[in-house]
Amino acid sequence: VADACAACTDDAALMQALRGLREREMARIALRDLGGMAALDETLRDLSALADAACTAAVEFSWRKLVERYGRPYDEQGNESRPVILGMGKLGGRELNFSSDIDLIFCFTLSGETDGTRGLSNEEFFARMVQDVTKFLSTRTADGFVFRVDWMLRPFGSAGPAAISFAAAENYYQNH
Repeated sequence: VADACAACTDDAALMQALRGLREREMARIALRDLGGMAALDETLRDLSALADAACTAAVEFSWRKLVERYGRPYDEQGNESRPVILGMGKLGGRELNFSSDIDLIFCFTLSGETDGTRGLSNEEFFARMVQDVTKFLSTRTADGFVFRVDWMLRPFGSAGPAAISFAAAENYYQNH
């Protein structure tokens, strides 16, 4: 996945690369499954690994794009805040099947602000990352889509922020 996305310089190129890769890998996984060359658990793990790798590529591309535009996200002590994406449901259990969507919770390590000339709060920076990742993976183009993304399992569901800091997540899970 990293090789397929390495030369991508814009959103459209990344989306096309991810969709082409998905098509090839889904065909490979399906042929192994249908040909009896892979056990069910191996097929489910391969599909989960594909989703995980696609998510990683989408996050890394979005990170580069957002850092270039808004600067790096830091907390008040100067520690860099990083994204953490939690795979829930079938993805989290490494049991993704051919028709599964992927349930994701988007977190980030530290609250604060970016250091760019057009700075944002870390909350807004990572909310934009959620929008990017969802677009990169879920938007249906002429080449199809990669995976449907569902992020409604996040704290407070659709009423909650798109991305949440570790501190806010800890507070949520301890109190709710």
